[in-house]
Amino acid sequence: MNAKFMKTSKIIDRILKIVQGFLVAGVIVCAIFIPLTAVLGTKIIADASTVELGGLNIVLAGDYHNYLDLSGIKMSIIIVLITAIISCAVAWLCLRKIRDILSPMKEGRPFEEGISKNIRQLALIILVGGGIAEAGGAIGQVFTIKAYNLATLFNNAAIDHATYDYNFSLWFIIVALILFFLSYVFRYGEELQKESDETL
Repeated sequence: MNAKFMKTSKIIDRILKIVQGFLVAGVIVCAIFIPLTAVLGTKIIADASTVELGGLNIVLAGDYHNYLDLSGIKMSIIIVLITAIISCAVAWLCLRKIRDILSPMKEGRPFEEGISKNIRQLALIILVGGGIAEAGGAIGQVFTIKAYNLATLFNNAAIDHATYDYNFSLWFIIVALILFFLSYVFRYGEELQKESDETL
């Protein structure tokens, strides 16, 4: 059982290391696209004639430039890229913490002192990073919506006013709370392991 546990921990650690490499590549790609968007974004956006509003796709007519605030859309794209970089960095840190937790487990020591601390740190990273990622997504959505002159895009006579719903997920709070609880379970296990070692 212990040998199987150690082998599984090593396999998971290798997989997480590979995923960390992909996350670093994602950060690099997003970082390259930020200056490209800042320099060439307006031209690229101006050539596009499709508006995506949630599940609604609208193809604009020849004078569609009148409906767009190109700088607003460009800023929205940059915010999305920055949010993606932050999300990748947070995910990389989370995987690093998980690998720190797996490190003693690879040696067959699941309740070694320090694991509960690493789990608490993982919970904090998810809590803070998830909040930043959700806020970045909401800000990007605001810029995107404000970039379109909806009163002109749609028929003024047919629409009295428009409201927008911003989705803010609380998944990161739930995950963080579960991890905080697990950290207490592991801390109890660490204390029992310590008592057992001292008895021996």
